[in-house]
Amino acid sequence: MPRATRLLSYLGVVAGLSILLLTLPYVRQTSPSSFLPSSLQYTTPQEQEQPAKPRPGHIISSAEKYFSWFPHGDFAEQHEAFRNAIRIAYDTNRTLIAPQLRLGKPYDWLPFHDLARRYEAQDKTFLRSLCSSAAQLTEESWRTELEPCATINDFTEVPWSSVFDLKPLQTQFGIRIIERVHGHGWGENESALLSSNIRESVIIVDPMTFPTNGSEIDPNAEPAEAPPLKRYLRAPQLKELDGFGYIQFGALSSAGRIRTRNTAGQSALHRALTRSVFVTPQPTIPGLSAVAKQIMHALGGLGRYSSLHLNLAQFMALDGRSDRLEDNGQELMDAVVLEVFGDIPINQAVAAAMPILQPSRLAEIMNGPQQDRRQLLDACVEYRREVDSRYPVYYLVNDLVLDPKARPDIFGPLMQFFPCVFTRRDMADWHIIDSHWPTDDPFYDRDPDADYNTLLTPLLDMTLATRAYSFFEIPQTMLTRFMSWQPKPIRLA
Repeated sequence: MPRATRLLSYLGVVAGLSILLLTLPYVRQTSPSSFLPSSLQYTTPQEQEQPAKPRPGHIISSAEKYFSWFPHGDFAEQHEAFRNAIRIAYDTNRTLIAPQLRLGKPYDWLPFHDLARRYEAQDKTFLRSLCSSAAQLTEESWRTELEPCATINDFTEVPWSSVFDLKPLQTQFGIRIIERVHGHGWGENESALLSSNIRESVIIVDPMTFPTNGSEIDPNAEPAEAPPLKRYLRAPQLKELDGFGYIQFGALSSAGRIRTRNTAGQSALHRALTRSVFVTPQPTIPGLSAVAKQIMHALGGLGRYSSLHLNLAQFMALDGRSDRLEDNGQELMDAVVLEVFGDIPINQAVAAAMPILQPSRLAEIMNGPQQDRRQLLDACVEYRREVDSRYPVYYLVNDLVLDPKARPDIFGPLMQFFPCVFTRRDMADWHIIDSHWPTDDPFYDRDPDADYNTLLTPLLDMTLATRAYSFFEIPQTMLTRFMSWQPKPIRLA
């Protein structure tokens, strides 16, 4: 009898465990609050790997899927947005549709619909038509309110592939990229796609704009409100969007808003994006590389000069004493000199603080009654090459004064401590480069009236910075972060 009892007990335990094992996969935990409607929420890491459940009317298929975003900000912010798009493309296996790089006056972050209109307003085909019309009071006149006719030539757009080599993203990571080089249509009206198959499968996602999750998936949903800085899209929620053929994001320059899975592939991609891929400009814009090489050669060659960027408007705003450079320019530049001395490579700081060695051509010019700055350039390059390889030769960029040497009342302190400071204006004055940008290539026919002499200067300055021995920026911006990724062999050449 006891043996029979034990047998029954054993069978009961086995049956209980079998039932538990069969039912456990269907047991769900309570879902935490989220900014997605409940139909798009995930709760556990295990669920992240499961296929997304399609919403009614959006059937998952094996067809190619796409996504895009709206750019804003300066070069560094647009570059950061593209980097985040690359990360999303790798995680979702979607084709990335890239808007072009805007050159000219940047515009700030805006909520989704405002940012969309801001982007659409950049379409110069519409703008030229409106601006050439005597009567501009049409349904499209909102475009000229955002991009006035008077400043239509003060901005342009260029493909990212004309600045960076995008091929390694495809060959090394399988990331597919389509550049939107014609038109500014997005979503259902995507300019880069000929097919209209996606028109019934488009979703808008923007965590910073829509408190539902970041999207307009369910306009009737009433999720719990959360502070804007707490709004983001989690990796499982991003996976839930697999049922849509096209995702239109808002701004992507804030990495934490769209979170991707932490995988070995993502780690490898991150390393590449901070070392070798989409890092160092390799411009194919006609004339840009040639002008950069001419200036680089005049400054001594690859890695023989340093790049100094002064964001004076921002510096004055942080200083707070005046918004006019003329009011306290010398005091401001004294502060700049102290920052430069404190943060440049120690070998350069020591060399700059030491007396110029004699005999040398540089010492003769510095001790002479008058200085010929063209001769000074050659003397500085010669001194660094033959006398003291640590001595700093600077390529100066600033945002307020076109010709710093003409304003000794402001730039005097800087040039007193660092006499070998030269600018693009110097190179043009000395006919090292042409004073006007060469625009006879068909590349420029797409926007023939744009002021390329001004618009391409930031790309030129950035290209020169990546070829420099060191880079220093006051105050620091996202460009400093971008420069920190540049390959060391180039910068230390």
